[in-house]
Amino acid sequence: MRVVRVHCPVSAVGLARMQAGDGAAIADEPALAAIVALVRGSDVLGAIGGYRGVVELGFGLESFVPGEGAKPTTGRVGQAEVVPCVVVKSYAAIGADLGPVLAAMADAHPWEVPVIEVGEVELFGV
Repeated sequence: MRVVRVHCPVSAVGLARMQAGDGAAIADEPALAAIVALVRGSDVLGAIGGYRGVVELGFGLESFVPGEGAKPTTGRVGQAEVVPCVVVKSYAAIGADLGPVLAAMADAHPWEVPVIEVGEVELFGV
């Protein structure tokens, strides 16, 4: 299987709500809601066995230092920044055409350079 992970910034309030188990908080985070909707609406991403729209949300913090020439959405050039984030993880079959959904995810993402990882994994029992 292929794995796709999208690192998506969220508000501190939204992160706290999600960590407390409030799934409705996803809808209040525009970029996150758009990316989750793309997985749920995809014909190729989020399919495992008899399930569709499979998505895992991992909560955490991201840190970065914008360099010269960067146009950061958050933070300032030369200064370390730490932002709350959610990592959206989902799966697709090897050989699936992920190009359109990955492009849509990049378009929905607020960062100048979205962090979207694509790799291969072996899922137990699949």
